Amino acid sequence: MLGVGPNAVVAGANDNAVYIGFNQDFGNVSISIYNEAGLVVYSTVVNTSVQQEVIIPFTSAASGTYTLELSSTNGYADGDFDKN
Repeated sequence: MLGVGPNAVVAGANDNAVYIGFNQDFGNVSISIYNEAGLVVYSTVVNTSVQQEVIIPFTSAASGTYTLELSSTNGYADGDFDKN
Protein backbone atom coordinates (compact mmCIF):
# COMPACT_ATOMS: atom_id res chain seq x y z
CA MET A 1 0.00 0.00 0.00
CA LEU A 2 1.23 3.47 -0.87
CA GLY A 3 1.74 5.61 2.20
CA VAL A 4 2.19 5.45 5.91
CA GLY A 5 -1.00 6.92 7.34
CA PRO A 6 -4.59 5.98 6.54
CA ASN A 7 -5.15 9.22 4.60
CA ALA A 8 -1.75 9.46 2.89
CA VAL A 9 -3.51 9.34 -0.50
CA VAL A 10 -7.10 10.40 -1.10
CA ALA A 11 -8.78 9.65 -4.43
CA GLY A 12 -12.24 10.03 -5.86
CA ALA A 13 -13.99 10.09 -9.19
CA ASN A 14 -17.18 11.29 -10.80
CA ASP A 15 -18.32 11.29 -14.43
CA ASN A 16 -16.27 14.41 -15.18
CA ALA A 17 -12.90 13.84 -13.49
CA VAL A 18 -10.64 11.73 -11.30
CA TYR A 19 -9.24 13.52 -8.23
CA ILE A 20 -6.09 12.44 -6.37
CA GLY A 21 -4.63 14.17 -3.32
CA PHE A 22 -1.24 13.32 -1.84
CA ASN A 23 -1.04 14.22 1.85
CA GLN A 24 2.64 13.37 2.09
CA ASP A 25 5.65 13.42 -0.23
CA PHE A 26 6.12 10.15 -2.15
CA GLY A 27 8.54 11.57 -4.73
CA ASN A 28 7.65 10.57 -8.28
CA VAL A 29 4.38 8.65 -8.52
CA SER A 30 3.22 6.90 -11.69
CA ILE A 31 -0.52 7.29 -12.28
CA SER A 32 -2.27 4.95 -14.72
CA ILE A 33 -5.92 4.40 -15.54
CA TYR A 34 -6.98 1.14 -17.21
CA ASN A 35 -10.28 0.37 -18.95
CA GLU A 36 -12.25 -2.88 -18.55
CA ALA A 37 -10.14 -4.52 -21.26
CA GLY A 38 -6.95 -3.78 -19.31
CA LEU A 39 -5.75 -1.13 -21.75
CA VAL A 40 -4.10 2.04 -20.47
CA VAL A 41 -6.34 5.05 -21.21
CA TYR A 42 -4.30 7.55 -19.19
CA SER A 43 -0.75 7.61 -17.84
CA THR A 44 1.50 10.24 -16.27
CA VAL A 45 4.16 10.72 -13.61
CA VAL A 46 3.69 13.32 -10.85
CA ASN A 47 6.37 14.67 -8.52
CA THR A 48 4.45 14.81 -5.23
CA SER A 49 7.07 17.02 -3.59
CA VAL A 50 5.88 19.74 -6.00
CA GLN A 51 2.31 18.74 -6.90
CA GLN A 52 0.03 17.47 -4.12
CA GLU A 53 -3.21 17.37 -6.14
CA VAL A 54 -4.01 15.88 -9.53
CA ILE A 55 -7.26 16.40 -11.44
CA ILE A 56 -7.66 14.23 -14.53
CA PRO A 57 -10.50 15.29 -16.88
CA PHE A 58 -12.60 12.23 -17.75
CA THR A 59 -15.68 13.60 -19.54
CA SER A 60 -14.85 12.04 -22.92
CA ALA A 61 -14.23 8.53 -21.55
CA ALA A 62 -16.70 5.78 -22.40
CA SER A 63 -19.01 4.39 -19.72
CA GLY A 64 -17.64 1.45 -17.77
CA THR A 65 -15.46 0.37 -14.88
CA TYR A 66 -11.90 1.69 -14.71
CA THR A 67 -8.91 0.88 -12.50
CA LEU A 68 -6.75 3.65 -11.05
CA GLU A 69 -3.21 2.54 -10.26
CA LEU A 70 -0.61 4.55 -8.31
CA SER A 71 2.96 3.32 -7.91
CA SER A 72 6.28 4.65 -6.65
CA THR A 73 9.41 3.37 -4.94
CA ASN A 74 7.41 3.82 -1.69
CA GLY A 75 4.65 1.39 -2.64
CA TYR A 76 1.56 0.73 -4.69
CA ALA A 77 -2.18 1.38 -4.49
CA ASP A 78 -5.09 0.73 -6.82
CA GLY A 79 -8.85 0.91 -6.92
CA ASP A 80 -11.80 0.70 -9.26
CA PHE A 81 -14.34 3.37 -10.17
CA ASP A 82 -17.34 3.54 -12.48
CA LYS A 83 -17.96 6.07 -15.23
CA ASN A 84 -21.60 6.48 -16.28
